[in-house]
Amino acid sequence: MPDPSHPHVHADGDWQSRAACRGTDTDLFFSPDGERGHARARRERAAKQLCHDCPVLTDCRTHALTAAEAYGIWGGMSETDRTRHIRRRTRPAARRPHRTPPTSPAPR
Repeated sequence: MPDPSHPHVHADGDWQSRAACRGTDTDLFFSPDGERGHARARRERAAKQLCHDCPVLTDCRTHALTAAEAYGIWGGMSETDRTRHIRRRTRPAARRPHRTPPTSPAPR
C-alpha cells in the first residue's frame, strides 16, 4: 500500500495503517516516466516481494481492483497484472457445442 500522501492513493480504509509497506518510499510502487525493461522489472519484483507477506494483501488488492487503480503496484499486482485479471474475469465462458439429447424410440 503506497503512502496516502501520494497523488495516486485514495486513503479509504483502516487496512492501510497495517500494511507492510507503510512508510516505504512510493517510488518503489510507481513507475517513473520512461522506466522500461529490466529496471522496471527489478523495481516491480521488489515491490511485489514486500507485498508477498503483507497482512492486508487481500484488502489492498481488492481496493485496487474495485477502485480501478490505473498505476502502481497494489496488493502485489502491477497495472498489467490487474488488466489481465479483469480480462480473465470478464471474458465470456467458452461455449460448448449444443448437443441435442438422444430421443426415445417412438412407440410402436
